[in-house]
Amino acid sequence: MKRTKTKNKARNSKAGKGTKRKNQLKTESVESMPKKCRISVNGKKYLTDKKYLLQGLEEIGFDIPHLCFHEDFEPLATCRLCIVESDGKLVTSCNTAVKEGMNVKTDTEEILEARRFNLELILSDHPLDCDYCYKNLHCELQRIAEKITKTTRYKGRHRSYEKDESSAAIMRDMNQCILCGRCIAACEAQGVCLLNYAERGFNTIIAPPMNLKISNTLCISCGQCTLHCPTAAIIEKDERTEVYNALNDEKKFVIAQIAPSVRSSLGEEFGLKPGTVLIGKVAAALKQIGFDSVIDTSTGADFTIMEEANELVERLKKRENLPMFTSCCPAWINYVETFHPELIKNLSTTKSPHQILASVIKTYYAKMKNLEPCDIVIVSIMPCTAKKEEATRITHRINNIPTVDYVLTVREAAKMLREGGIDIMKLKDEKFDALIDVASGAGQIFGATGGVMEAALRTAEYFINGKNKKERIEFKNVRGMQSIKTAQYDLGKQKVRIAVVNGSGNAEKFLNMIKNKELEVDFIEVMACPGGCVGGGGQPIPSSMKIVTERAKALYEIDKKAGVRTSHENPVIKKVYKEFLKKPGSELAEQLLHTKYMEREKYILKEK
Repeated sequence: MKRTKTKNKARNSKAGKGTKRKNQLKTESVESMPKKCRISVNGKKYLTDKKYLLQGLEEIGFDIPHLCFHEDFEPLATCRLCIVESDGKLVTSCNTAVKEGMNVKTDTEEILEARRFNLELILSDHPLDCDYCYKNLHCELQRIAEKITKTTRYKGRHRSYEKDESSAAIMRDMNQCILCGRCIAACEAQGVCLLNYAERGFNTIIAPPMNLKISNTLCISCGQCTLHCPTAAIIEKDERTEVYNALNDEKKFVIAQIAPSVRSSLGEEFGLKPGTVLIGKVAAALKQIGFDSVIDTSTGADFTIMEEANELVERLKKRENLPMFTSCCPAWINYVETFHPELIKNLSTTKSPHQILASVIKTYYAKMKNLEPCDIVIVSIMPCTAKKEEATRITHRINNIPTVDYVLTVREAAKMLREGGIDIMKLKDEKFDALIDVASGAGQIFGATGGVMEAALRTAEYFINGKNKKERIEFKNVRGMQSIKTAQYDLGKQKVRIAVVNGSGNAEKFLNMIKNKELEVDFIEVMACPGGCVGGGGQPIPSSMKIVTERAKALYEIDKKAGVRTSHENPVIKKVYKEFLKKPGSELAEQLLHTKYMEREKYILKEK
């Protein structure tokens, strides 16, 4: 009975905190960072300049267990596993501010017993038959359970909830939920604020309003909740079975296309450092598990730039539907259609890179290979969960068949490679498909915030002036992880005022700035995920802004060394336009490479 009361009290406390807290990505400036403090830990003296005790202890070298804390968000203090003793009192180290002279203990029997007890309460919310722990390398709960307690399962009463598989992008299984609150923090940081604590006591749950299914809510499918969940309570909608079936169907010609950011993140799934670039080895690995062809989505990004830059130049000439917003991020598209349908006319109509490349494959490529489009299966390997939903859009079909058949996140692709027994580092590099085997540096920086803008400016300058200034092929003002970046560029015959926004939570702030006439811009790049695609909801776990930054740096290094650095100079792009599409904005290009958007219902009170 004592155990139940303690659990109920903890859950009631969680529910109260969840309704009040506003979580946003940390944006502390250097000036606001705390000064170094002297602290004593287990009798030894240390210096730390970290704001919170948990961060300071980790910097010193102590491994303090925690589930709810994430370095990109303000502390939640809900799991209570990070308990330490500070000046004689047990405290949660994640939200305890570092103070000069504080005396800390990390491993007394009282501390260890408190952690064990709290972990057992958390495990009581976790099902006995969870197989996620044994199939995934990143289950934080499993790692901590093996470390700090012998009893990794509590044999008390368990909750029972039906899985929510209504979304095309993500799946919720609240039987796996430990009520840590990270998904709430991630959703609030994205400006959607869809998730919160509901009910009380034993029945406490994290859910959308009125416990609606995800498909009936305002979810933009960005997947940041899946990226930060420490268990399997929220994960991407798994499409591996469908892909395996396609690979085993002898009648199908199965093509994998790899997003730009995947080359600098997939290695993390195999123990490599963030930013380790794997291009040839990824192509080799995918061919080894059965794909007939592997193609680089960065080439699709080059097509996107040709159409989008042309669209921008035309709008600037006519001064119509400005400012123009980029359209390659499906979660951003969802955000506009849901929260700001008045801006639909301002969105570029150009499809996202993987949709464009799929359109080219099922038309031009199919003809070159003498294949029937209906026999081609295209699997997009993406850093994004929203692209799963994007692939189901009725506007993304050619001759009544989907352009992209399946979308795998980086995590899903890595699972398939592990299931196939592939040791990726032992493979020899292989090239992409010979018909579509060149991507410009511009196409490859698409994965980083500011990359789309920079790529578009390079080609827009060429379209306006008929040439590029070599000394200004790089537009460095659009680079970096700042939430909102603005600049103005003189492209010769045309001045362009631009802005780059990353994180949909920051997009709302930016739109208010435009509404209040604090800013005037012509062209705006928005990526829904922090840092752009390198921080996408389908990327490897763990993820943080430090890791995201390393992934982005790797993409800019690729661009710097690329033989072709602008989309319009890509020989593959030139060939396809000459032989097939004719020119950017042509009737065929409009038909295949552009799309339409529509307003979504803002409030759905009835489940489908």
